[in-house]
Amino acid sequence: MDELRLSFGRVAALFDRVRPSYLQESLDRAQQVLELKDSAEVLDLAAGTGRLTHDLAGRFARVIAVEPDDAMRALIADGEVLAGTAEAIPLDDASVDAVFVGEAFHWFDAERAVPEIARVLRPRGGLARLSNQWWETDPPLPERALELLREPYVASGRAASVETWRDAFARSAFDPLRDETFASELTVDGETLLSLYQTTSSIAALPEAERAALAAELRALLDGPYVLPVRVELTWTRLRR
Repeated sequence: MDELRLSFGRVAALFDRVRPSYLQESLDRAQQVLELKDSAEVLDLAAGTGRLTHDLAGRFARVIAVEPDDAMRALIADGEVLAGTAEAIPLDDASVDAVFVGEAFHWFDAERAVPEIARVLRPRGGLARLSNQWWETDPPLPERALELLREPYVASGRAASVETWRDAFARSAFDPLRDETFASELTVDGETLLSLYQTTSSIAALPEAERAALAAELRALLDGPYVLPVRVELTWTRLRR
């Protein structure tokens, strides 16, 4: 899975341009439940190109962005930017009030990452995981387009993978996880939808020639406009003490 996890740097600029932002409502809620003041110091872990970092920088006094991929990290324009991973966070013990993770927790080695997150948090510090779900379309895609999208997804192993990151919290220093969902809609044309698909790990990991050939075939099938029912999943918790 390392090749998939680090595939996004191949499409970093596209990722930064087209991936949906998180609903401000979901960020408002995270700030509320984690009891974060404007003066808070927070970490954006696995920050990607810094889209979430940008929103956090408008809310909090200090934002640190940690990202392992050089190409993704180069596009982060806000906060203090560091190279690092969730399993080896380059921060001192008890150095931030909260950790935010956008679209990345399923890539972590959770058994190592959860204790690392706990280590860098101050007493009663919080963790907010955010995930944008945007795969459904109205109208539905043509069957041939679905087949083309399914092929690299299955071949990558992602279709058979099972997310087990929640299990690591059962034996952790954190309170039980809590989940909330926020809904919205995004209207896109066929080209934008194609760009979104190209930022997924199973397609980004393809050799460039294969990726271009797939895009060309999909482009002929995607007309639009399409309405995407966007669902933001917020999972949050705090250290027990």
